[in-house]
Amino acid sequence: MAAEEHDPQEQSVTRHEQPADWGWHTEMGKVARYAGWLSALVLVLLVFSTHGSKWELVWSVGFAAVLVFSLLRDRTRRKNAWRS
Repeated sequence: MAAEEHDPQEQSVTRHEQPADWGWHTEMGKVARYAGWLSALVLVLLVFSTHGSKWELVWSVGFAAVLVFSLLRDRTRRKNAWRS
């Protein structure tokens, strides 16, 4: 019976892939945040462009609102990261 038991030390170790293995090893940082604010501004400026119906306004302002919410949430989380 002792021969059938397996030692936990002898189990095969599965190596988990690290993000660096795929070339992703850092955040975009400030560049991504600035690009996010610029994208939100462009989406809001689309309101003043030529358009055929009001649905373009709804979608562009909606996407801009979601983007601004995400950027503000990111700012708050980075600012208060040490408190959690």
